[in-house]
Amino acid sequence: MLCFAYGSNMSTQRLAARIPARFVTTALLPAYRLAFHQRSGDGSGKCDIVPASEQSAVYGVIWEVASHHKPTLDRYEGLGVGYNETWLTVTDLASDRQFEVQAYVGNVTALGLRPYIWYKHHVLAGAREHGLPAYYIRALERIEAHHDHDAERHTLEMALHGHAEPLVRGV
Repeated sequence: MLCFAYGSNMSTQRLAARIPARFVTTALLPAYRLAFHQRSGDGSGKCDIVPASEQSAVYGVIWEVASHHKPTLDRYEGLGVGYNETWLTVTDLASDRQFEVQAYVGNVTALGLRPYIWYKHHVLAGAREHGLPAYYIRALERIEAHHDHDAERHTLEMALHGHAEPLVRGV
């Protein structure tokens, strides 16, 4: 099964900590925009895709996921609780080939949510790792993030990318 990751699961390290998957390609989802308005159980904002104008687009990564690993990914994504599943058509950035892919779409959204620093770091790490367009990465960099009150979680999440520094308050 082909899955379209547009948030933290774009990062190979983040996804590998959850399930094994094979990278297929990078892709573009036209007429959508990225929002950090999916309410997480921890109160922070996670990524979601929202239908938008024809000029808008979301970039992401297509992963091939074995069917026996899909239920595990569904649990991580909160399928049926935080996210619903949908099927979309995306376009390969290298060849313009189209793919039918599964994606998670948020169903518990709210205005004013912000991601934690570590979550934003996963999203940026995946975008950089897979060579998404520089203007898109700059837009991700401008997303306002805040410190996680759980310093241990922050440290563990940052360690996935080789950043073992503890959370420093007030920075």
